[in-house]
Amino acid sequence: MESTESGIQNGWSLVISLAELHQWELENHPLLMTLTGRHLYYRLAEESVKADPALARALKDLFGGMYFTEKALRTRMRQMEADGLIQAVTSHEDARSKHLVPTEKFYELMALHAEQVKKIFDKHFLLIEK
Repeated sequence: MESTESGIQNGWSLVISLAELHQWELENHPLLMTLTGRHLYYRLAEESVKADPALARALKDLFGGMYFTEKALRTRMRQMEADGLIQAVTSHEDARSKHLVPTEKFYELMALHAEQVKKIFDKHFLLIEK
């Protein structure tokens, strides 16, 4: 029974950590206040840490199979561009295609976010990095 209680306790700790992170995001990370903003932020963050700093995937790949309209995502992308988080640049291979390039401001926001995630989860868990 002890392992079941421990598992439940860890589950509650996860929920508490996520709630704390959500509150921090609401107060400090305006992009994450909307579902479209969250979606684009996490997709771009995931792509930006890969080897190629210019996101080689076409914009349409960010929209594929999602629960959001293309119009809503494009509106949020324009906002991110206006906020200096990304740049849409024309592809060298195909001038009809654009790629998103994260700016230094985007990387700083990612670093701040990652730092806060670590800080919150460190309070409830022993984290061992690979």
